[in-house]
Amino acid sequence: MNPLEDLRLKETVDGIEVEVRAIPGASVNAISGIRQGALVVKVTTAPEKGQANVTLSKVLSGTLGVPKGHVRLLRGKHQRNKTFLVAGLDRQKLTTALEERGIRNV
Repeated sequence: MNPLEDLRLKETVDGIEVEVRAIPGASVNAISGIRQGALVVKVTTAPEKGQANVTLSKVLSGTLGVPKGHVRLLRGKHQRNKTFLVAGLDRQKLTTALEERGIRNV
């Protein structure tokens, strides 16, 4: 079974909504895998004054190959579980980008 099938994604007219589990204060900035339907994203910044959310957006945009302005936090500003909208991508493009980087279940 393809682990990307477990990823909770919602296509909208504006792009695709992606569930994210944030791990602030990590040693690297990277998507480390998929857990319980969400992308696990590690960031080095602390969850202070929204800095971890900014870094999360940068990690997502860099990994998915979209401009930073195309990634927007929709829900979970002060929580580990978040929902981001990625404009300009559909399910196929997003899963292809993750597969190319070897993202899988953790």
